[in-house]
Amino acid sequence: MTEQSLLNFTDELLESSWLYCAICKDILKPPIMLVETIGNICTTCLEETEVTNLKSMNNSALENVLSLLKLPCKFKLKGCMERCSYGKLSFHQNNCKFRTKICPMQKVSGCEWEGSSLDFADHFKQCHGDHVINFENDLFFLQTSLTERNVVKLLVMKQHTYMLRMQNNLEKNKIFYVICSLTDDYNSFCEYAVKHKGASDNYIKTKSKILSSYFIYDDIDESIAVEIDINALKQIAQVSDTITNIFKIKLEDSLAETMDEKILHFFECPVCKNFMKPPIYQCHSGHSLCNLCRPRLEKCPTCRSTFGNTRNYSLEGLTVGVMYPCIYHDSGCAEIGSASDILKHESECSFKPYSCPFPSCNSSDMQRQI
Repeated sequence: MTEQSLLNFTDELLESSWLYCAICKDILKPPIMLVETIGNICTTCLEETEVTNLKSMNNSALENVLSLLKLPCKFKLKGCMERCSYGKLSFHQNNCKFRTKICPMQKVSGCEWEGSSLDFADHFKQCHGDHVINFENDLFFLQTSLTERNVVKLLVMKQHTYMLRMQNNLEKNKIFYVICSLTDDYNSFCEYAVKHKGASDNYIKTKSKILSSYFIYDDIDESIAVEIDINALKQIAQVSDTITNIFKIKLEDSLAETMDEKILHFFECPVCKNFMKPPIYQCHSGHSLCNLCRPRLEKCPTCRSTFGNTRNYSLEGLTVGVMYPCIYHDSGCAEIGSASDILKHESECSFKPYSCPFPSCNSSDMQRQI
């Protein structure tokens, strides 16, 4: 059978009732169950409908036929001309640009908007303007609270717009977040880094890549989200409730790494994600971490073994030829230098956060904004 003949055969079946669930009227989803007096139904309807007292059997023959067909997207009438095998149909329909989307602010403020993904950005700007964050000095600044279960923000740059979704899971003692493209055009996919700060100058740094718009409208998939340990935030960054998040997005045209940047990856502390400078400590199993994180931890975050006062002199020796970026580079500082020179610079860097002089205030900001 030629491909066109198979498509014609598929269309003929779709015009009949053979491929549709007898209860929900949607295309059948394997495993397909043939139930007496009712007909073929999908597993979802079998579980949700009181038919357990009726005889049923798996219709494997129909499943085999279904696996061979190229099925049209259910949003065909809205303009989608895509045809997929059944295994890929569900993913496509969830991500289809013609699909009716539900605003992610529904769980935050009860927004009832539904519409095309093409209209979503305009809707969000018009109806949720207080949740829009504009690009400022190459950065996005956001304060969140541990008591906020769901955070949804629109991140607006000059040429690109992204969606930030953050979820506090206090049961798991974790924070999960994703940043998604709104348009999925090639230039939207890029890397970003985030500093998570509390009351001290110390912070935890996370980094990842922009995800597909598919992840904007559904619940956060924790398996692909960036994960932050709340206990580590409290210990390292001295977070009590309010977290200052500083986002820096690195666009596609600036992703080429220099040799120094490639080498620096080997000096990244597994806890704070900053680059390790001497003295560099290691646990009994050989995992290294920086001298700022070592005093705050009782056990190695990688293998949970105990610490001594062992230093990694081999790694320290390699730092002689490394040019380090300033620790405040994600805040806008472009200074680079050797380990000793950059430490001196960081102590007086104009991008270094400062604490409010009023005793009752715990706020911090950057010196350049005084």
